[in-house]
Amino acid sequence: MAALSWTALADRDTTLSAGVALMYAQTLEDARAAGEAYVAPSQMLTLADSDGIAMQLIGHMPRRSERHESKGRMPTRGWIVDNRWQGVLPYEDNPSFLRPEGGIVGNTNNKMIDRPFPEHVSYSWGDSQRIQRWQRLMQGREVHTRDSFTEAQLDTVSITARSLLPLIGADLWFTGEAAPEGTIARQRETALALLANWTGEMNEHLPEPLIYAAWLRALQDRLIRDDIGPLADEFDHVEPLFIERVYRDVDGASAWCDILQSSPTETCVDIARLALEDAIVWLEENFGRDLSALRWGDAHQATHDHPVLGEVPVLRYFVNIRQSTSGGDHTLLRGRTSGRGPNPYQNVHGAAIAGFMTLPTRIHRSL
Repeated sequence: MAALSWTALADRDTTLSAGVALMYAQTLEDARAAGEAYVAPSQMLTLADSDGIAMQLIGHMPRRSERHESKGRMPTRGWIVDNRWQGVLPYEDNPSFLRPEGGIVGNTNNKMIDRPFPEHVSYSWGDSQRIQRWQRLMQGREVHTRDSFTEAQLDTVSITARSLLPLIGADLWFTGEAAPEGTIARQRETALALLANWTGEMNEHLPEPLIYAAWLRALQDRLIRDDIGPLADEFDHVEPLFIERVYRDVDGASAWCDILQSSPTETCVDIARLALEDAIVWLEENFGRDLSALRWGDAHQATHDHPVLGEVPVLRYFVNIRQSTSGGDHTLLRGRTSGRGPNPYQNVHGAAIAGFMTLPTRIHRSL
């Protein structure tokens, strides 16, 4: 028998009252104080008043012993005292950024603080690529407007694609004479030619995002399946930092490119080429041979199925909605892919906008 604990299951959960207090807050200090009553789930709260901005992590963080066996990474033996929670950390320990010098705050689920256990926040963070794209957009102009912030939220450029493609394709772009028509080598040349002129824009109407996504997925599978076997199925999304470390040979990480079960010693160029051919075969089987006719939106679709009528023959074509979408796993306009099933690029999760609106007292009274 196993027992798990979660801060949201606390006996005294004052999250709702914290939300009410946030709606009545008039200053950054008031709002941050209201956040102390917030229990779960933990999240970054972005705040603004007439005098400045702030970002505050709200939510209880369990206090753990320095001798905790897994340091919170996985369930442990609860009958050992050092593995049990020792209450929660004080609210003052939650990361907070009040009126920063640069005058701007942002968050893409990225790591925003680095503290050793047990004062750390988490071992699991979102990607670091999206925040790089956000920083570039913010630093690209001296004055921002509502429109420029809207533009950033709707941005579909993948900084991951811009970073990884030059690495994995460095020795593949120019291969001499053109390969014979109809061969996989010719298809590979076509794919590389398309990607060479691509800006990383994950636009639903372009073929390049689909070719890129299929290539990266096949590449990661080639890199890890030989070493970890069926466990590779659990890595259903591309890990950009892992691929970058391999192709930059950080601490000898290029060793992942050699296939242990074969006698030759494969290079990372070999694996990149083979993975691209794997991707092309998959694309041909699912979307046709003409790579230039591919569309990211044909694979990256948001689905809205009716829970009752969605399975009824004929009628399902009228009640189930399919919408092609731009963006991807590593764009500011998030379009998280499923990673599994016959279409691993189905859009299953997008960003949501939620918040509490506060009104200055004088305006509130005038209304």
